Amino acid sequence: MADIWCIAELMGHLTLAGRITKPGDNGGFWQIDIPDAESFHTEFFGSQSVYRIRIVSEQIARAYVSHHEMIEYNAPIITREEHEAAMDRAREAIENLRGQVDKLKHGLPAGDRLDDPGEYENDDEDLDQEDDL
Repeated sequence: MADIWCIAELMGHLTLAGRITKPGDNGGFWQIDIPDAESFHTEFFGSQSVYRIRIVSEQIARAYVSHHEMIEYNAPIITREEHEAAMDRAREAIENLRGQVDKLKHGLPAGDRLDDPGEYENDDEDLDQEDDL
């Protein structure tokens, strides 16, 4: 059976992250093996103390243990530099797309051009005024 990794939130504001074993295998107690460098330390807790158990990847559980801070279960784990590089690539892609849109706008014959969306910002107000007449 594959290891199941989780972040377990327990009553008393205690949060543990690691490999979890279901009750029944340990006399009715949950077992969580918490990564500690190259080994694990084990904690047991009863079902009554469980507030929430979130199944996560091993990477997220290990990151939680090493940082002692809440990490969203679906959040990618990347460095600040990787994040900034990705944001720079996204900004560049957006600018390229804006340039393509501008080229397409100016390349269409006048009758086929799309109207400027800013022209229609107050259309709802105009309709309301017509209803009042």
